[in-house]
Amino acid sequence: MRRATALISIPAAVLIAACQTPDDTTPPDPPQTVLACQGKFVTGPQTIAGLDLSKFMQRTRLPPGVSVAAGRSALSPEHPGLVDLYLDLCLPDTASMNDLLPVATALANDLKADELGSRTASLAIACVCAHLPGRTEVRDEDFQQHPWNGTPSRDAEYLIWTRSDS
Repeated sequence: MRRATALISIPAAVLIAACQTPDDTTPPDPPQTVLACQGKFVTGPQTIAGLDLSKFMQRTRLPPGVSVAAGRSALSPEHPGLVDLYLDLCLPDTASMNDLLPVATALANDLKADELGSRTASLAIACVCAHLPGRTEVRDEDFQQHPWNGTPSRDAEYLIWTRSDS
């Protein structure tokens, strides 16, 4: 009986110690994408997980001052056979949603004309700039249904995006 009590009390003591708050709590480091935008990590298509998306971004010309912090593609759970694409971009220090929209729209136009675009279900593009208080992102959850070719106008294309700037 003593042995059973001892075996139970050891894990309980470890669990209690693990739940205690340390005296010197340090704030968490910023995400690696933010550090990339601060020049602490490499940026560019090589930071993308997914060969097709990486190759697409190598062929795509980004505006001056804009670089890729990270990216990935995943099989779309809602659209079998298609992929969901995610890009995190570094924009200049004063960037806002108004600066992200034209960059994202130009990328959507390029993607629609690319073979990868024919296999894309959704596209999410975010600015992970350190000066912004939260994640600033635009999403097209139904990429196949939108022309992304400049029609009827660029301003109309801006309205396609679902925006989040939290």
